[in-house]
Amino acid sequence: MDDLHKQLRSQAFAFEEELADLRHTLHQHPEPGWSEFQTSKTLKSQLANDGLPITKETAGTGFYLDIKGEHDGPVIAYRADMDALPIQDRKEKPYASKRTGFGHLCGHDVHSTIAYGVARLLYNNRHELNGTVRVFWQPAEEVTPSGAPLILKEGVLDEVQAIYGIHCDPTQPSGCYSARPGAETGSFDTFEVDVEAPSTTHSARPFEGKDTIWIANQIIQHFYQMIGRISDVRKPAVIAICSFHAGDALNVIPHHASFGGTLRTMNEQLRQQLREYMTDITRQIGKINGVDARIRLGSGSPSVINNYQLYRYMRTLIESQLGDEKFVEREQSIGAEDFAFYTERFPGLFLRVGTAHSPETSYPLHHSRFDVDERVLAPASALMAYALMRHLRDRVLHSKPAVSSAEPLLSEQ
Repeated sequence: MDDLHKQLRSQAFAFEEELADLRHTLHQHPEPGWSEFQTSKTLKSQLANDGLPITKETAGTGFYLDIKGEHDGPVIAYRADMDALPIQDRKEKPYASKRTGFGHLCGHDVHSTIAYGVARLLYNNRHELNGTVRVFWQPAEEVTPSGAPLILKEGVLDEVQAIYGIHCDPTQPSGCYSARPGAETGSFDTFEVDVEAPSTTHSARPFEGKDTIWIANQIIQHFYQMIGRISDVRKPAVIAICSFHAGDALNVIPHHASFGGTLRTMNEQLRQQLREYMTDITRQIGKINGVDARIRLGSGSPSVINNYQLYRYMRTLIESQLGDEKFVEREQSIGAEDFAFYTERFPGLFLRVGTAHSPETSYPLHHSRFDVDERVLAPASALMAYALMRHLRDRVLHSKPAVSSAEPLLSEQ
């Protein structure tokens, strides 16, 4: 472990208790996307108390600050998300959520806390910083539309050469880190389908009208069957129907049925192909059956694409500083993450931080008892501050590409 990393770790462990206290405060007061008012206030107050630069607001409840080094260099960015989920926190812990129906069950409180630690370490060591790190806290990662497009629209990252971010990983032991080059997550699209008939129909005589539930089920079966029949089985894709609503009476076929769900892929061309198929099949089945069948497709995030050069650089840093066994090449995830909007525009690296140490800290993301091993807060803060400082010192990317790059062997995401 080199002297700079040792120095950062020592400093981080010196305020380890403050990191845990901040995480507890955020965890007790979860707020959903676009409503992170108290979360933002708490973080900004903590930063101000430590004498960090004045924060600037963006994207509603979001904000950012620049840590400017004493030596010239490019601008790179570090992102944290802040929002919670509409899920009841069922942990029996003193820091469990105090807000009924909401909980930090995806670790965004941890991400925000580590970003605070990163900012504090960078500021305290700005005499060794060759450039500027823009640390920003983004609202609304869990909802659609999400916060990343608005961050980009408002120009927060216009000067940025590269971007880094992290996410909790309860499938890996504490102290381990994982990433993969190229496509790291799936794209995410929502859909809602409505089937509308002229009138209700008596359940004894369905032939006299239109059976909207039967017609809706035809559409659903076509949707499910398109994976592996319309799509190439070598390219991952998942479709899930998550809601279905129709009728109230047990002897009346309703005039309206609706259902909805999500579509996820790892390939942009396949994503567009399946969206077009879903639109066509909905309209055609409706026409064949003489009803009005409509689909509304929501456009969520694309796939996170990890820049190969940044992936290789981060892997080398982790293995050299912590040991080969502390880095794990991550398998592709079909889950979505709106960090993807940033990697569409800039070279980026999305790193997973292992947070599992016991059964209590091994529940999956979005589980009602999700929790983390808080001993990762200080070392993860130190590692990310170290990586950002080394990136600027070593000039990993000498120019700002138009888009994120991956090596040719990763060209088919």
